[in-house]
Amino acid sequence: MRRVRPNARPRPSFVLATIAAAIVASPFAIIVTGSEPQPTDNHREVPPTAIDQIGLGDVPSAVVDLAESGLSAAGLKLPEIDPTAFGLRDLSGVQGPAAPETPADPESEPAPQRNPEPSAEAEPKPEPKSPPTPQAPTSPGAKSAAPAAPPAPPRMADGREVGVAVKHIVRDDPLKMVAFTWDRAVDASMMLRARNDDGSWGDWLDLDPVDTAYPVSAEHPMGTEPVWVGDAKEVQVAVSDDGLAIPAAEPQGGGLVELGIGTASTVVTELLETVVPALTATLISPEGLLSLGSSLLTPLLGGPQVVARAQWGADESMRCSQPTFSPNVRGAVVHHTAGSNDYTPEQSAEIVRGIYAYHARTLNWCDIGYNVLVDKYGQIFEGAFGGLDRNVEGTHTGGFNKNTVGVSMIGNLDEVAPTTPMISSVANFLRWRLGKAGVNPATNAQLTAEYFSDSKFPVGAVTNLPVISGHRDYNNTSCPGEFGYAALGPIRTMVAGSSAPQEPAPQESAPQESAPQESAPQESAPPAEPAPAPPPAEPVSPAPPPAA
Repeated sequence: MRRVRPNARPRPSFVLATIAAAIVASPFAIIVTGSEPQPTDNHREVPPTAIDQIGLGDVPSAVVDLAESGLSAAGLKLPEIDPTAFGLRDLSGVQGPAAPETPADPESEPAPQRNPEPSAEAEPKPEPKSPPTPQAPTSPGAKSAAPAAPPAPPRMADGREVGVAVKHIVRDDPLKMVAFTWDRAVDASMMLRARNDDGSWGDWLDLDPVDTAYPVSAEHPMGTEPVWVGDAKEVQVAVSDDGLAIPAAEPQGGGLVELGIGTASTVVTELLETVVPALTATLISPEGLLSLGSSLLTPLLGGPQVVARAQWGADESMRCSQPTFSPNVRGAVVHHTAGSNDYTPEQSAEIVRGIYAYHARTLNWCDIGYNVLVDKYGQIFEGAFGGLDRNVEGTHTGGFNKNTVGVSMIGNLDEVAPTTPMISSVANFLRWRLGKAGVNPATNAQLTAEYFSDSKFPVGAVTNLPVISGHRDYNNTSCPGEFGYAALGPIRTMVAGSSAPQEPAPQESAPQESAPQESAPQESAPPAEPAPAPPPAEPVSPAPPPAA
């Protein structure tokens, strides 16, 4: 599964100066009393998280219009369609004359839109119709509107429209969380959308692969980040490669959707014959918990309050190993969980429990990968087992899990900016955690790269990135999203305890400025660092965006 999304939509830049100013102006609410949290058994009755898996090849397909569905705006396109290659099988049964005859009628209207489609024998027919074409735009208004009109969808020789084949998953109960896994190497991109209560469809979300140090296998499958869809009972999944989607048409007389019609593309053939059959839809259904009140918060000695594992309902019997500890912590890596930004404070615990079940059971990581998760309401959730004050190695940044703490912001921060409570809580926790580790947040971290297929650094390279960095600084990914990455400047400033002006913060919104793969010391930190103390070795120039 491709790490960098080739079809990612360009998004507008976002200025976080207002958020940063509001946060810096407000003092931290640090809990100075309390005791160190101790691992405790969860005695509350928490229903187990249900996980249902279905082969994507067994999921029914549907045909959606490329433009109307929003897939065109998301960056997908169809391969070239040859309408003369398919006859009127269900009408005449004679494929020879049917193919050249039927295009004659529709060509009177969509002739300009079919220029790549007709064969040599069909080329003479548009010529007699060339005089009417200049007559159509008789007014200046018509001339200006013509280029803006979207191209008509390609059609079969019998007039049927060709659209995009998507997989359509429907359930009677809320789907809650959806992910996709595979146990052998695949090369494709995936997008998902969910149907709203009013029957409309939401936006397409790019599905990013998770990070794992394990080679892909049946024992340790690879997967996408799980997407929270809440109460949605229908989702659609589009699989593509190199920007090409799978073309399809509704068959004549009903029946099954015809896939791969009108193309001999090797990319589409690979998607149909290899990729889609290898994918498994994973439906995760965590049960809800009662409201997270103050009684469910555990104060960290000298630090913020957190929702401990026992309090968000972690089933410790799900863990299959004891934690691994690093000798020290040298840096922090900030992530986002992707998925929906539409969740309640109570649903945050469900999301954490769903991610835990997916990481521990489906991907067989034995535990949740992040050390800490923070929701948009500012709630801080304890992640991996072992104690937040200890150097627990998570599974969050391939090649750099050792000597780092992974903090994930719950939501898709490619779509929206992190909230003020979210930024404040991330900074609040990191100020406490890096302080315990004796790490100066205004400096750079030197980490030694271990093997990871999507790492930006070769094995053994020593990095020189800011102590608080984004996931994309180390791996080929868009995480923590454009807006999440732009928030790193304010977070660093707050962790360092500075109230300096925040003008440099908007420069961090460049989503793909990250360290090159060849040279470890050349980093991809934001070009203008607002930290109060000058960091030792900032990069001389930003690196170009990674290739799609």
